[in-house]
Amino acid sequence: MPLRRRRSHYQQLTEFERGRAVELREGGFSFRDIAERLGRNVSTVHDRWQQCTASRRPGSGRPRGTTKREDRRFRRMAVAHRTASAAEIRGVVGTTVTQQTVTSRLLQGRPSQTPCSVHSTAACDVAIVFSDENRFCLGASDGRVLVQRRPGERLQPTCLRPRHTGPIPGVLVWGAISYDSRSSLVVIPRTLTANLYVSLVIQPVVLPFMNSIQGGVFQQDNSRPHTAVVTQHALQSTDMLP
Repeated sequence: MPLRRRRSHYQQLTEFERGRAVELREGGFSFRDIAERLGRNVSTVHDRWQQCTASRRPGSGRPRGTTKREDRRFRRMAVAHRTASAAEIRGVVGTTVTQQTVTSRLLQGRPSQTPCSVHSTAACDVAIVFSDENRFCLGASDGRVLVQRRPGERLQPTCLRPRHTGPIPGVLVWGAISYDSRSSLVVIPRTLTANLYVSLVIQPVVLPFMNSIQGGVFQQDNSRPHTAVVTQHALQSTDMLP
């Protein structure tokens, strides 16, 4: 080991390194692990810990919420049950600390949770068709025009601007998409009812579109035109999500 690097191992710890060493030690790390993380000598870290514990008054600071035995039980359960959450471990151990405290205790030595690789053939054989209708506004949001005026000039002709105060024009459009296909857009000219939904969307668009998709499952929300009896009767031959 070079002499310069060897001397740096024995140099005085910085303020950040001292706080980090105390934090890791209270978390259960050994002096050797702390020294490797900080790039310092074991004796330097050990001396800092001795100074910290000697200067700390008995009973000062916030008391620790869990015992070392409970911490070990947390870690053993995390290793034995890889998919268990912190809330589940907290309930099994029967501790009174919060879920965040259990999560903090599990940060040391617990394997990271990653999604399990599950092979599913059902997802490959089913094509979900998502459908919905939405109204698009064809005008301004409210038609207001901002005017700079002084007090008392509210009703002057130069401060008045005509604007549209009736219903804002818009158009209602329906559409459906799947993983690799999409339906044609349907413009709905007036308020959507169950009969209009069947005659304008279901029969001419949805049924031919679903017949062209192998294993397709139709999805729609629970609005009144979608859940009406006439709509459900028209979709009897189509697989639907509940």
